[in-house]
Parts: sequence; C-alpha cells; structure tokens
Amino acid sequence: MKAVKIDDLEKGDLIMVRWSDASELRAKVEQHNQPEVYVKDWGVFLGVSGISRKHVIIGKDVVETWNEWGAARIPLDLVESITLMMSRDQLVVALREIQALVRRVKLRKYKRVEVT
Repeated sequence: MKAVKIDDLEKGDLIMVRWSDASELRAKVEQHNQPEVYVKDWGVFLGVSGISRKHVIIGKDVVETWNEWGAARIPLDLVESITLMMSRDQLVVALREIQALVRRVKLRKYKRVEVT
C-alpha cells in the first residue's frame, strides 16, 4: 500500500480514498465546531469526471448481466489522500485466483432439524 496522486492511477486500480464530508449531527450548538467527518471509500478507480467540479469515481459494485457499475463520486477538493491498495495488474491476477478457488470449493448441505 502506498500513497499516490490522482495522476498516478490507472483505471482498474484498487484504491482507498480518505476525504472529508459534511456530517449530519444532532447536538448542542457548542458541539458543532467541527462539522466534517473523515470518510474512507474503497473501490476500483474508474476515472475523474466533471466539467466545472472534478470528481473521483470509484466503482463499488457491478451488475454483471448489464455491466452496470454502482459508484461513489467524491469531489476532488475534499480528498485528503489516496492510497493504492493493489494495481490493476495485481488485482486481475488475484481475482482469477479467487475465482479458481471458489469453483473448487463445494459446500455441504445440511438439513435443518427442528427440536421439539
């Protein structure tokens, strides 16, 4: 794992973005002196987009049938740091290994017996 700049990323890299977001907090007035909270988002780097305000786009989940991605869009001005967890090349190899292992694993089926 290493800290990287947005320009160092390739689409498909597994990343963690640490950024500050506004929080919704019900508290006494004096407890609202720091309205932001730090958030960590994990996912696959899909790029940067936006016309007037740039956002980092992180893929969170995918519906394989339609190849549709659920994604987080994080404003670049709010990003504190980006950590490269695994490069795209390493991630592809790891996913293949996981898929191969899953195919070999057979789960036992148990009948549920009710105790009376």
